[in-house]
Amino acid sequence: MTDEDKDSFKSEVAYKIYNSSVQRYPYAHSETKDFLPSSLFEQILANWPQSDDFKTNLESSSIKESDQLDKEHPYNFRYQICLTDDKEISQIKEKRLTFWKNFTSILTSPQVIQALVALYSNNLLRRFEFSDPVDLFKKINYIPRLHLLHDKTNYSLGPHTDNSGKVVVVLIYFESDKEDNTQSSFGTSVYVPKEKGFLCKTGEHHLRDKFIRVYSAKFRKNNAFSFCRGDNSFHGVEKVRDKAVERKLLQYSLYGVLKKER
Repeated sequence: MTDEDKDSFKSEVAYKIYNSSVQRYPYAHSETKDFLPSSLFEQILANWPQSDDFKTNLESSSIKESDQLDKEHPYNFRYQICLTDDKEISQIKEKRLTFWKNFTSILTSPQVIQALVALYSNNLLRRFEFSDPVDLFKKINYIPRLHLLHDKTNYSLGPHTDNSGKVVVVLIYFESDKEDNTQSSFGTSVYVPKEKGFLCKTGEHHLRDKFIRVYSAKFRKNNAFSFCRGDNSFHGVEKVRDKAVERKLLQYSLYGVLKKER
């Protein structure tokens, strides 16, 4: 992948983000078809890491929940590699490693980060109590973290708002062994709590029977679902009941931290 290729990919991804449509209820979220350039998407599938390059949720300590997880817990059927962690990305073997380093540099580029902030600028202005949109770029440090995910068998995820440090989250769907059945929605689901006004600042995972699922993104190749993190941004993954499902996807988490005043 040449530098010219990377610059082109950065601009194409930013274009998709800037021109995405945001739904406002119950919180700001968006779904975008053909999110990545087709030539880049093909390289993702061709360079998918080997199974032993991944670690489980249990090994990574990435889940917040009151119940202790065990090896048979539904949350533990997610395998992941943190592409923005030098140690974890180095687990990827051979020529695949070079591709994933290039891919990471594309999605963590200033062009892509600025586009994500602009897409959810109204929500972020309220969150940080700014009146001037320029302050979103002058007063906030943005830290992107990318996790390559491989969900297996009966993986599911209860409603949660996510880590409070996140400002925007993007899920990019790569491949599934069940995507031809368009009636089965096993992309990310959006929930509203049955208890009016219920909020969660911590990001812990809640029981599904306390929520109503109002929407599920379609898990289709190169489809992306994003949302602006808030104390009401409840989302999760429904368990597919009629068969085991394997899913390949990327989770892009953008953290925002106020810059220290000098």
